[in-house]
Amino acid sequence: MKFNRSLVLLILAGLLPMAVLAAAMGASALRQQQDAMQRDALARVNLVSSVLERDLNAQIDLVRALAVSPVLTGPTPDLKAFTAEADAVRRTQPLWSSVVLSDAEGNRLVVSTDLTVRGGGKVAQPDSHAAVVRTGKPAIGAVRRPSAPGTAPRAGIGVSFPIRAPVIRDGKVAYVVTAILQPRAVRAVLFKVGLPPRWLAAVVDDHDNFVARTAGAESLLGNPASAYVKAANARARVGKVEGVYEGVTLEGIKNVTAYRMLPGLGWSVHLAIPWDMYQAPIRKSLLLLTATSAASLAMAGMFAWLLWRELSLRRREEAALEEIRRMEALGRMTGGVAHDFNNLLMIVQGSAQLLKRRKDDPVRIEAFTDAILTAAQRGQALTRQLLAFARRSSHEPVAFVLQERAAEIQGLLDRATRGDIETVVTAPRDVWPMRADVNALEIALINLAVNARDAMPKGGRIHVGAANVAFRQRDKQTGLTGDFVALSVRDTGAGIEAEHLGRIFEPFYTTKPAGKGTGLGLSQVYGFANQSGGAVTVTSRPGVGSTFTLYLPRSDQPGPAPAGAAPLRETPDQGRLLLVEDNQYVAEVAKEMLAAAGYDVTRTSSAEEALAALDGGARFDLALSDVVLENGMSGLDLAQELRRRLPDLPVVLMTGYSEALATGDGHGFTVLAKPFGQSEITAALRAARNAVGPKAAE
Repeated sequence: MKFNRSLVLLILAGLLPMAVLAAAMGASALRQQQDAMQRDALARVNLVSSVLERDLNAQIDLVRALAVSPVLTGPTPDLKAFTAEADAVRRTQPLWSSVVLSDAEGNRLVVSTDLTVRGGGKVAQPDSHAAVVRTGKPAIGAVRRPSAPGTAPRAGIGVSFPIRAPVIRDGKVAYVVTAILQPRAVRAVLFKVGLPPRWLAAVVDDHDNFVARTAGAESLLGNPASAYVKAANARARVGKVEGVYEGVTLEGIKNVTAYRMLPGLGWSVHLAIPWDMYQAPIRKSLLLLTATSAASLAMAGMFAWLLWRELSLRRREEAALEEIRRMEALGRMTGGVAHDFNNLLMIVQGSAQLLKRRKDDPVRIEAFTDAILTAAQRGQALTRQLLAFARRSSHEPVAFVLQERAAEIQGLLDRATRGDIETVVTAPRDVWPMRADVNALEIALINLAVNARDAMPKGGRIHVGAANVAFRQRDKQTGLTGDFVALSVRDTGAGIEAEHLGRIFEPFYTTKPAGKGTGLGLSQVYGFANQSGGAVTVTSRPGVGSTFTLYLPRSDQPGPAPAGAAPLRETPDQGRLLLVEDNQYVAEVAKEMLAAAGYDVTRTSSAEEALAALDGGARFDLALSDVVLENGMSGLDLAQELRRRLPDLPVVLMTGYSEALATGDGHGFTVLAKPFGQSEITAALRAARNAVGPKAAE
């Protein structure tokens, strides 16, 4: 018995240091939770800041658009026409209370509002108005309550703030356009990040007044923030744009707060963790250290439990941080894409409205029509860019030689750059055929050309060259082995700093100023190179220029014959065509294009109607079907059924985007991407006819 007791004591003595060590490790880990809270808070603050900055810049762009209206900048200002424009824009913006046009002295000339407000008088917040007149740049005024304390506010008007933009005439600020906004959407942004229970968030303007809060009385909005918030903003204005501080809310709640100031706007976001939640890990660590006086076996068990618990906590924290990063990336992408698409839609909508008003002006009609076509082409390019980034575009590599496409690539680069930039494409005769998706290659070259263009604001030179490269053993830089064609894009621009070179291919990473780039271009280039079985590298010297090199696999097959070498087998009237499209407007446009090309078109709105027409005895020379049909069979299902019934019938599938075709090769059918023009649709039908064989023309 004595031996057993000694043995137990010996075991306990051996386990005791382990238990103490386990407790110490647990205490350290719990303290790290405080750091994790701070990192989590800073990540959420950065997410809110990016979304808020995007939204404010979008509102500034709208006000700036009104300020450059021809009715104000023309020879004679047309206040009546401006009032109509302001009314039209204001009604599309639910946060805008009114639009005001004032002269340089602050006299109100036009007030566009649904409320009963008399014109004339002076503008409110003359300091921000004077800043716009002085600098000639847009400005955001302070958030203010509708009336002085103790007085009744006007009906319908709540807390608001002005966004102002100058109207420049003859090089001077002649007028100022002001939009009065309600900040309730700012509060919605705070809730979108999914705050933990009891965490508080607030947005403060550049005058240290509250714009929005997730808790507290609404009467605090428009009033000055606490001294702690003011002190943090003061540090941000002298360089420390983000950080963490201890403070007390206006309700007397002690907290630890993460903050960030929006660059160029002066607004700041503050996210507060209640002090008791922040101190909870410390209290847990003290309890853990006290438990070291317990039995050795109990401490050993506690050590195992703490270790398991810590690992679980870390996994959850890592998953939460990854989710925050994903949400931030998604927010930036959505904001950038929404901004670009809204600009394109603005061009299309505005041009269409002006076309209706300028029916007898051929010159303007042509200009507006060109603007609509250009916007559609840019929208198509943006969609391709996003799908390429998401790895959801249909990747269709083919064998081709650069020499036959040099002129076409030259034209693409010329259109993507400016007149003060010289573009040169060199394609030596001995360059091997390569294998890649030609459309994706064009997008990659355009992205590289646009980056080079932006790096040469005063003009310069872009040279695209090609060379054969054989890696007999694994190349250290690219990781490739085998034969490749190296396409180099060299510019004479500003170059890239060394600290950025390692990250330029990351999605959404950009060295361009805010609003000048989304960071998707080079990620598309990187994704295209890897998807093609190659690689991309970059070398750069600041002040000298950059060289991006795409390595694409050599093809054992020769490139296709030049366009026009193969005879096109067409009947004089092109033949009878079955069109399956459930969208009435798309169908009408397609029918017009097909009729102009000489086809006799029969349209059905579903696959079932098309098959019923065939069962009824109808005969067709070609079939053109949308892939995504609302009811019943899809276009791909229809095409496969037509192939089974009529193997000699040429079938073309058209789609804006289809999950079924996103990663495939078209399932043996010719695929026509929307949007398309006259030349694309006729070329796709010709290709389908040639692919089927002579029987299709019989």
